[in-house]
Amino acid sequence: MSDSRTVRRALVMAGVGGVVGPGLFGVLIETGSRTSLALGYGLGAAFMLAAAVVAGCYGVAAERKPLEAVARPLSAVD
Repeated sequence: MSDSRTVRRALVMAGVGGVVGPGLFGVLIETGSRTSLALGYGLGAAFMLAAAVVAGCYGVAAERKPLEAVARPLSAVD
């Protein structure tokens, strides 16, 4: 899989989580069940841990580097 496809998939998944998450927690809060809310927080924590594992495996060391040294500019032509 190409790097650009991976980045696009990650952006889509982050967007989906950003849209679905608040609504899901709203529904869980409306139930009034502490158990449901705790399970929702646990699910969120599991997703964050999975994201940390993916970042650890595929992340790029970009500290104190200019953007051009980390990724090719989008306007670059082969």
